[in-house]
Amino acid sequence: MEEEKILECVKCHKKKKESEGIHVWGGVAYCCKECCGDPEKGEHKQQAANTCEFC
Repeated sequence: MEEEKILECVKCHKKKKESEGIHVWGGVAYCCKECCGDPEKGEHKQQAANTCEFC
């Protein structure tokens, strides 16, 4: 069984499992659900400094 990828969030820079976030910027960056919200639930979070708006 494959292990899940660990990725770094572009906003908080914490390393999280891939399932704990979403791919943004056309799939080239990763943002955790804690920072960007869960798009499946229609959540949206405020923009953090030095990052573009993902929605």
